[in-house]
Amino acid sequence: MRTLNDIVELTKAGQRPTYDELRYSVCALTALSCFDSLALMRLAEAEQEKRKPMLMDSAWHQYEEHFYRQKRAYAKDPKSWLGANNDPDNPECQKRREISNKIVDKVMDSQIDEY
Repeated sequence: MRTLNDIVELTKAGQRPTYDELRYSVCALTALSCFDSLALMRLAEAEQEKRKPMLMDSAWHQYEEHFYRQKRAYAKDPKSWLGANNDPDNPECQKRREISNKIVDKVMDSQIDEY
């Protein structure tokens, strides 16, 4: 499997990576987006609580983490970057997803009832 960078660049150039390369790329890019969302939420909470920017609450720290995380992910093939625990073809991963989805559904249902 090609690197995430190669897959993205091929796709942008009008080429057609394999089905599995695209599947794993979607999973990897979704995970990267999740990391970035969590970092932004952490920064927003720190700002709202007027905490002094230190380590995890520092915008510079989060920027560096983002940069190096992206660099590592784009340099590897998406399947190996995800690892076995996040491989959509791993039955254990699918079991965890089912449980997680049920929990999220319950939380979302309870929050909808509150509004």
